[in-house]
Amino acid sequence: FRFYGAAKMIKKDSGLCEDAFFLQENAAGVSDGVGGWSDYGITSSSFSRSLMKNCSSLIMCREKEDARMRKASCDSSMQDSILCGSEDFSYSCRDEQSRAPPVIDPSVILARAYERNPFVGSATALLCVLNGRELACANIGDSKFLLIRFDEKDSPFVVLQSKLQQHVFNTPYQLAKIPSPVEIEYGLQQQLIPPDDIADVLVEYETLEFCKDPPEVAELYQTSIQEGDLLILATDGLFDNVFLDEIMGIIRKTINSRPHNKVAPKEIANAIAAFAYKRSKSHFEKSPFSEELHKNGEMYGMGGKEDDITVLALWIIKPVSYTHLTLPTIYSV
Repeated sequence: FRFYGAAKMIKKDSGLCEDAFFLQENAAGVSDGVGGWSDYGITSSSFSRSLMKNCSSLIMCREKEDARMRKASCDSSMQDSILCGSEDFSYSCRDEQSRAPPVIDPSVILARAYERNPFVGSATALLCVLNGRELACANIGDSKFLLIRFDEKDSPFVVLQSKLQQHVFNTPYQLAKIPSPVEIEYGLQQQLIPPDDIADVLVEYETLEFCKDPPEVAELYQTSIQEGDLLILATDGLFDNVFLDEIMGIIRKTINSRPHNKVAPKEIANAIAAFAYKRSKSHFEKSPFSEELHKNGEMYGMGGKEDDITVLALWIIKPVSYTHLTLPTIYSV
């Protein structure tokens, strides 16, 4: 199977967009840079973008290596081939006819993408890959995926969805690169860190109170898929503002009596993102975020949560289903 998809990103009204995503035929991911770094003059946008770009590059590199190995002759003296300089992606030489397509472990890709990220900051991360007729996903934080199937009446229902990972309310699990003392000193010299925050930065650095989770905390999901399934990936800008039943209602309304596999993924992504943005601007409507506020003792919180919103809508298709389409890799802007 392959993805046939589209993405819609809506930036919050103030500040830089710290969401990032990528999309290609056999993989897709979203990442949400943690905005709290802005208090110290640091943006997580470069961190989240680099994380997604690294994921895409590692997967494409593995595909190229597998294609090369399929063309190579096998003999007993041939040593294991190493992909991109990482021992985690080694291949054993075997007969070309018996070689199965490579199985990509999204948790391994996420870990390597994180190791190669040179930027300071932190971000949540969600990566989904196609392995033949299987979907495999690795999630760290509060971005989510929904795997949706359609019954004989073209009514959607959820087959599988990821769970929220957070330490406490509004503090998701996150990958992070902590600034070094030299980088903190540079921030002070360039006045990138507000004077009132200098003491806080130094105390947090010295006590290591920055939130930093290892890649190993990623929660893994794997399930069989069918042609015509719909996969939604999104950052918390969607799920903090829109309830699951509302998302399903938007999908039903967008399809609007058409065969579901004839609806362009761009229509679905745009409709869901637009609804989420409208809710994020509301001060009166109930939202998942306002409900969580109430559960955590905030009695006056209502309305949505203003945030960057990124939504990917991906149809599961056979490679021959849309042979006229090319699917480029896409990154955040």
